[in-house]
Amino acid sequence: MDLREKQVKWHQIGSAGVLLAFGLFISIEAKKLGLGRIIQPGPGFFPFVMGIGLTIGSLALVMKYALTKEIYSGFPRTLWRGLKWTKVIYSCLALLFYAFLLESIGYLLSTFVLMMFLFRVIGRQSYVVTILGGVIVSFSSYLLFKVWLQVQLPLGFLGF
Repeated sequence: MDLREKQVKWHQIGSAGVLLAFGLFISIEAKKLGLGRIIQPGPGFFPFVMGIGLTIGSLALVMKYALTKEIYSGFPRTLWRGLKWTKVIYSCLALLFYAFLLESIGYLLSTFVLMMFLFRVIGRQSYVVTILGGVIVSFSSYLLFKVWLQVQLPLGFLGF
């Protein structure tokens, strides 16, 4: 194993270690908010569960990278080769646009428009998949958050 391969291995372990620390931090801070019970979760329940999940996943990565003898032998720059930067930029702009319009046009319509954009422009799906996917994702997330979890969502000018 040459010096370059050792550096890549330590970068992988370091990245997973940062995620591990972040997961622990999230879990500790979420516990301070109050976990509640499974039937009646408190404000810190969901962040706590997500922090535990991140901790377990990153711990598995640390163990994998620390115990493996076979590592990525290419130079780290090759990880970025072939990435379609325009899709990344369009996705970030779409999310920014979504956040900007969320209050004015409401959750349901803005989520539908975002999903249509992501399915059609980013994912290059057919119109049938685009429309069906937009409807299914926006309505199922609306049912999950508004109806089942009773989260207040922006109503917008449509009133729902």
